[in-house]
Parts: sequence; C-alpha cells; structure tokens
Amino acid sequence: MAQGIFVTGTDTGIGKTFVAAGIAAALSAKEVDVGVFKPMLSGDNREDPESDTMILKSMSGDESLPSDITPFQFDEPLAPYLAAKRQGVYVTQSDVKESWERMKDRHSFTIVEGAGGIAVPYGEDFLVSDVIKDMNLPVLIVARPDLGTVNHTYLTVDYSQRCGLNVIGVVINGFNPETAGLAEQTNPELIEHFCKVPVLGIIPQMDNKDKKTLVEVFGAEMDVESLF
Repeated sequence: MAQGIFVTGTDTGIGKTFVAAGIAAALSAKEVDVGVFKPMLSGDNREDPESDTMILKSMSGDESLPSDITPFQFDEPLAPYLAAKRQGVYVTQSDVKESWERMKDRHSFTIVEGAGGIAVPYGEDFLVSDVIKDMNLPVLIVARPDLGTVNHTYLTVDYSQRCGLNVIGVVINGFNPETAGLAEQTNPELIEHFCKVPVLGIIPQMDNKDKKTLVEVFGAEMDVESLF
C-alpha cells in the first residue's frame, strides 16, 4: 500500500493547498522523499506558477510533470464534474484511479489534495470520498478556526467515517491570536471532544508563504513525521 495522506477540507477556500504544501515543505526539509498529487483542478491552469498544482510541486520538490500531478484540468471554477461536463469532457472513476496508480509509487510519501470538500462530485457517479477509498489513504481534514467550524468539522469527520475512511486528524488553518475570540480559543478542544479525532496542528494566519517560512511554521506547529 502506498504511504501518504489525502488532504480534504470542511469547505472550499479553506486552505487545503496551503496546508498540503506546508506539510510537503516540512517533510522535504527533513529529507523525506515526498510527492504530490491533485487529480482535478478547476478554474486554473496547472502550468501557472500560482496554481495549486505548481505550489504543491515547488514546495515538495516533486519533479513530476504538472500534467502528471494534475491529470484533469478544467476551465471554469466549478465542481470538477460540472466543469468537465460543461467542457464536454467525461472523466470516470477508473480514469482517476489509473492516474493515481501511475503516481503512487514514485515517492516514499505522497500528499494528495482533493477539490473542495469530501462530498464534492468528481464525476457523473462518484465523489471525492469514492476516490479516497480507491487510494486507500488516511484522511487529514483542514478546518477554519472561527464560529461554526465545529459543526462543519463534525459533519466532515462523521461522513468520512461512515464511508469507512480513516480520519487521522484535523488541522485548523488561519488562526489569528490577535483577533481570536472565545470561539477560536475553545474550538480545538470541542473538535477533539465531539469528533473523537486529534487536532494535529493550529496553523496561524500568514502573509509570508515562502518555502522557508512554511518549513519553520509547520515544523513548529505540527509533528509532520507522525503522519507516517
């Protein structure tokens, strides 16, 4: 079985790419042979230096081609299934699985990032959760820090576990100690209590997101080696 994690989130725009890239950078700095895979990308060009694909590639040091890291790319910023359909493209669950099979053994540890949340449609009859089952990877959930996150996180954890997936923990992203209220301060404990999974890291809100800074922050705020 391939070693790695699947990074999903409680919502879109939650910082999945940032967290996946931060973990990749921190592992790479520890001389771990880390690869990245983001099967579907909507509304962006994978060759763009600012795309999720290229951010993951540069932070991990993965020398794979962008087209291997992200085999399916669509023009409009929509759920991959709808974006593909509007573009006249039909992607099957088997197509995604075959792409993963070509990538999964290239590195000692592979970080896979999904699109949006765990129940986002990837195709006519399959969701992100179905792809995770095929990959047989543990799930890391990225959540926001503020009011309402306990509900969203609980629903994501519960759905994942009902699908038979192994949720290894939650990373809270975007915590700002200067503006944090009571909700932000107590949410990590509530998540652990009600979701019965550990909060593996609380990542601060960051303006500077270069590789050196990510290595420092993720090295300090997460025990990345525990992800093995």
